[in-house]
Amino acid sequence: MRAVGGSRVDLFRAVRIFSAGEAAVFAALLVVWLGEVDEQAKSLLGLAHGIGWLLLCALMYVACLRRALSWGVFASAVLLTPIGSTIHIELLEHRRRQVA
Repeated sequence: MRAVGGSRVDLFRAVRIFSAGEAAVFAALLVVWLGEVDEQAKSLLGLAHGIGWLLLCALMYVACLRRALSWGVFASAVLLTPIGSTIHIELLEHRRRQVA
């Protein structure tokens, strides 16, 4: 996977960034939904979250097949929403840094 500047971005980092972005969209959706702020905002954020979550799951599936990510992270995305997968990924990154 290549970034705009031509530098190499590994699959784990791509999943990590996408998961964090999807968690932000999901959190915004929760705020708008629970606060009953605006129906149009709720619809747009719901659509963005739905599409983003499906893309995140597809990206994680590919990362698991290529052994860049554990199946446990994929399960946390499916069962615990993007926030759960983001927390799981950050814990893995924290452990990776401690070992290095």
